[in-house]
Amino acid sequence: MHRVDARAKLLAVLVVILACVVIARGTSGFQGRLLAIGVLEAYLLALALLAELDMRAFFSRVALALPFGGSIALLKPFIEPGTPLLVFYGMEVSREGTESGALLLSVVVVSVSAMVLLSSTTRMHELASALRSLRLPGSFLTLTFMTVRFLPLYMRSLEEILTAQRSRGFSIRRAPRTHVLHTLASTAATLFLRACIHGREVYLGMLSRGYEPWGAQSVPGGKLRAADLGFAATAMAVAGSALAVALHPQLLAQLLKLL
Repeated sequence: MHRVDARAKLLAVLVVILACVVIARGTSGFQGRLLAIGVLEAYLLALALLAELDMRAFFSRVALALPFGGSIALLKPFIEPGTPLLVFYGMEVSREGTESGALLLSVVVVSVSAMVLLSSTTRMHELASALRSLRLPGSFLTLTFMTVRFLPLYMRSLEEILTAQRSRGFSIRRAPRTHVLHTLASTAATLFLRACIHGREVYLGMLSRGYEPWGAQSVPGGKLRAADLGFAATAMAVAGSALAVALHPQLLAQLLKLL
């Protein structure tokens, strides 16, 4: 998968995510939709295995994003009205809310898995070229990828500040609450000022080298190879099969009878 054109990988990821969202918002049976989304996740895991990725790191990166969507999914059984299943600490848990939360969590898992797979198998400049081929604004792409590139720099700056604070005896657990809040606010303000100053210096350096913020953006060309087209077609076929299973459960029943 590392050798597949970034445009084909980006198209495949978008197709899988779009199919997952359509399936989750469908009106067919819950089990059929959950099974279809499971097919998409299995396809992504198979691609990760074929790409020989470190699966422990892969699952760790996916798990980091789960609290954002998972927190909403955990609240849905309690806030969405429907047929009550049980009472949990005085709050009713509805069947419709449980199903909706499970589908939302599965969509988050598939979407994050797809993005982790794409970022793990695609270089940053290749991904930028693939996004530019979609005719996205050049200024948006420049800001996005500069942010990604400079995040490690500011993380190191934060580590240096925290190390300096610890060397001076500062401890969040032992210090008074007002002093902790003041220190955290000062740290955030310092990082913000450093980012503003550094961003201005980088921008002026780019202008001095001929950068035109609203200039014409070149769109990457080149034809896709047969292997790239096959990869994108396979992703479309898997997404189409999952949609067929979710929207028309009778097709799955007929297929099981034939088998």
